[in-house]
Amino acid sequence: MGIDSIRKRNTAIKLAVWIKKNEHSLREIALIFFALTLFMGVVWITGKDVEPIVFTLGSISSLLFTSPAIARYAFPDRQPVRHMNYDEILDFITASDAKLDWKWIKTNWAQEAFLKEDPRLRIRVRSDDVGICDKDFNAPWVATLSDLAATSYWFDLSYDGALIDRFTLVFVDGGKAELPVPDPATLEVAALDHKVAQIFDDDNTLDDYMIRAGLTVKELKGSE
Repeated sequence: MGIDSIRKRNTAIKLAVWIKKNEHSLREIALIFFALTLFMGVVWITGKDVEPIVFTLGSISSLLFTSPAIARYAFPDRQPVRHMNYDEILDFITASDAKLDWKWIKTNWAQEAFLKEDPRLRIRVRSDDVGICDKDFNAPWVATLSDLAATSYWFDLSYDGALIDRFTLVFVDGGKAELPVPDPATLEVAALDHKVAQIFDDDNTLDDYMIRAGLTVKELKGSE
């Protein structure tokens, strides 16, 4: 799927989510337009030439009434992030687009990414000692990348300030890439961990370093 197609789909999804979230308000507005349609219908019956107005008001009313049903039909499993449970949030992140759905920022002491749709969903890594998981991370696959020491850091996932989960990425080759930790037996990386690494792959070095390290992404169940 091309970038333009992804953008169009994401726009449609965001619109559908907004409609679902505001269904009650849309229904109230639809009732107002319906009442106006009835009123103008009476005016039309009296002989006034208001047929275009009646048609327009009726069309708007119908669209507002049916839009929630259309949104549910088009994206039945999609709901606002604030309504998702723990597993749904993790699945949502895994399926998100790292470049189009997330905004990445950097400060003197941290890197942080937030979801554009709902900035309360954030992933943060501290670059100071507090953020370090293992200062001297050792693994055979790391040794193939550089003679420089590797360090693993905690990447904390939170929503509205509440910690949900944390992931570990390894800074290799002097911080030129941030790699997810694989299964030591298979060198397979969980799809969610890979997505987190993609979100923070600002220099676009992830794929190259994963190939050099022999890391692959574990296929999701049911994927083709």
